[in-house]
Amino acid sequence: MSNIYKITTRQAQAISLIKSKALHILLFGGARSSKTVAFLMAEIYRANRYPGSRHLAARWRYSHAKTSLWHESLKPLLTTHSEDTYQLYESDPVHVEFSNGSEIWIGGFDDKERVEKMLGHEYATIYFNEVSQIGYEAVTLGMSRLAQTIPGLTNKAYYDCNPPSPLHWAHKLFIEKVDPVSGDRLKQPDLYRHLRMNPFDNEANLPENYIRDILGALPDRARRRMRDGEWVRAEGMIYEHFRDDMVIPYDELPAMEYYSVGLDFGLNMAACLWGWCGESLYLVDDHGAYNATTSTFNSQINALWNELIPRNVARYCDPSGGERLQEITNGEPANNAVDDGIDFLNTKMEHGEFYVTERATGFLSEVQNYKRDEKERVVKIDDHYMDAGRYGA
Repeated sequence: MSNIYKITTRQAQAISLIKSKALHILLFGGARSSKTVAFLMAEIYRANRYPGSRHLAARWRYSHAKTSLWHESLKPLLTTHSEDTYQLYESDPVHVEFSNGSEIWIGGFDDKERVEKMLGHEYATIYFNEVSQIGYEAVTLGMSRLAQTIPGLTNKAYYDCNPPSPLHWAHKLFIEKVDPVSGDRLKQPDLYRHLRMNPFDNEANLPENYIRDILGALPDRARRRMRDGEWVRAEGMIYEHFRDDMVIPYDELPAMEYYSVGLDFGLNMAACLWGWCGESLYLVDDHGAYNATTSTFNSQINALWNELIPRNVARYCDPSGGERLQEITNGEPANNAVDDGIDFLNTKMEHGEFYVTERATGFLSEVQNYKRDEKERVVKIDDHYMDAGRYGA
């Protein structure tokens, strides 16, 4: 990032929004539109003005946060925008300490030990960077640490993204103003505000040919997302036959002949409950938890589904889970043939034999962003419900 940065009209609008009474603020839009700059400048300002305050900026992967947030963004901004002297700490986790006692930490949600250390602090600001890659369970856990008490300072949560599909939790929360899990209308919608920021709004700070020759040459969906800031299905979407009319109300489910459960282990745990009626496959419900023990997660899905399904229903688990399978009621290792599972579900979708209830918010948040890269490899980012669904089906 250049040390010479010109504040644009849209940047000024973002700053006004950040200063508003909103608790949750989303900046979404295309690439290089200055979303990250706006939020990091706000964290620097808050750190300078409120001694002893602590602030966090985090992505899903810490390695990405260290590169993009720390080296490419925060450090250059500190040299031009910090009113206070500061000390940089380059050992992991990287952070900056100001002479007034304030701190800005860089974090990631992809490692259990690192997460526990990161969430061992309370913060006055938490910035969730590129939330298209962060599950809602991780965000809600992170929000529990937005609890530092600094006189005169209102705690804030910042979010940004290049917009994924309209089924993503961020679209539900900020655009539709509904709870991503329950689907209920937000009780205080005015606390959730958003602003679209696109490369055209930041043209003064971009190379002359970037928008026209780089972003303009992208495939259609990628161009609409990365240049125009639209909420679109991912380029290379794996479940290409999935349609919005496959999403049905929970109370329209038929009587099921039998059930199966799929379960994915990891820092983000996910479970999918499938129902089978004739040739049709129904995703009845799903559940996720972030940084939970296996036994706790097992108890949660027992409490949710034991009255609905027979006690002997198999739960097909991530086969890499090892001894963790022993903590799952009726746990069995799943078939982990990735392409076979994907082909099976795509065939069901293509034949009109696939349905998802509105309760399965985790699956719906991921399905239109689940994709392959240019080498036809499955992109392993925010795919926990995709794996759990495949195991169960």
